[in-house]
Amino acid sequence: MEIPDRILIVGLGTSGIAVARFLSRFGKKIGLADEKNENDLTDTLASLEGITYTGHFGPHREADFTAYPMIVLSPGVDTELPVIKAALKAGARVIGEMELASSFVSDPIIAITGTNGKTTTTSLLGEIFTRASGPVFVGGNIGNPLINYAAGGRRFPVVIVEVSSFQLETMENFKPSTALLLNITEDHLDRYRSYDEYRAAKYRIFDNQTDTDNAIVRNGIEVPMKGSPRMLAFSATEELREGAFAKDGMLYVRFDGKESSFRRNISPLVGVHNTENILAAILAARIHGVDDAIIEDALKAFRGLPHRVEFVRAVRDVSFYNDSKATNVDATKRALEGFDKNVILIAGGKDKGGSYRAIRDESARIKALILIGEAKDRIAAEVFDIIPTFSESDLTSAVYAAFSRASAGDTVLLSPMCSSFDMFASYKDRGNTYRRIVESL
Repeated sequence: MEIPDRILIVGLGTSGIAVARFLSRFGKKIGLADEKNENDLTDTLASLEGITYTGHFGPHREADFTAYPMIVLSPGVDTELPVIKAALKAGARVIGEMELASSFVSDPIIAITGTNGKTTTTSLLGEIFTRASGPVFVGGNIGNPLINYAAGGRRFPVVIVEVSSFQLETMENFKPSTALLLNITEDHLDRYRSYDEYRAAKYRIFDNQTDTDNAIVRNGIEVPMKGSPRMLAFSATEELREGAFAKDGMLYVRFDGKESSFRRNISPLVGVHNTENILAAILAARIHGVDDAIIEDALKAFRGLPHRVEFVRAVRDVSFYNDSKATNVDATKRALEGFDKNVILIAGGKDKGGSYRAIRDESARIKALILIGEAKDRIAAEVFDIIPTFSESDLTSAVYAAFSRASAGDTVLLSPMCSSFDMFASYKDRGNTYRRIVESL
């Protein structure tokens, strides 16, 4: 990629800082923009000691953006901001950190997107390939920016990245050797004008693929492909002639006239949603030539990630689970599918604009719904007629209210359906707080 003499980096999170460090090597004039004031960025800017930059801090100004021929956005920065539109109109090239990084990566990239399950599938693939070939890069939206791999100098046989819709918005030439679309349901409608716009962002993961690349898509999702990658599907419910599927307690992978099989119960991950995640991962691994025995060892060893239907403890025969990562309705539905009945669900948080009515489909499993946060009134209005619904002021009160309504054998599940930012710094902060409250019971 040709890098102009002046580049503006917008957003000083993990990826923005990594981009600044990377671009400083090229002797370019770097601008840094963030809506936070400089006094609020003291620690962040201290990490850039030795790097020369021009700071544009506080409320964005159009002149600061139109002065640069290239702008690199952090994933959380909305491309619809007026200052971004003004820069585009002035002729600026606007890309994201992952687009910039990918132009410096020549190794095969496996990219994973979807509304839910991205991090679990990305991490499982990391486990599989590490066992197959030694260290590999696992990053992207999972927390380690791809630009760190581009800057690191080491080369690995495969690069595994989780990719969000926000990152895909700014892709131009990003071309994964294998791209996975795990699922797609309503999400981030506080950012996108419609569900169709959100889906279109997800589909961009396939835009630059050719007939030498692979596209893995959950069975039943129709993607309008611009190129002609090899298409393979996976399904937890239907047998497929080619692809990956589950049947009678077994997981099968079929392609190129070969078949591999694995017992589903060798993995400690539970639920239909995790069956799908596993199928997508083992299909990608087999495409890239990983042996069945290595895949099987990885499935046995991989125990999942925190805040994803994570068992916390049992108190008086009431089981507490932490699913704080469930930031949309579909994720909560999938978590509930892992329980038969008598679930006391704690939900609510920052409203993302979608409907909550789909949770009504799981009403037979839900004994009570305890709501907190900004979205609690909206959720209650959509489900109170079919699910016993109660409101609490904070998470501590919600846990105690849930425990007081629970009987022996019941489950208390934190699965919020919403983002955390009305009350917590992140879903991790929310999940850790929940665990501390439960541990104190």
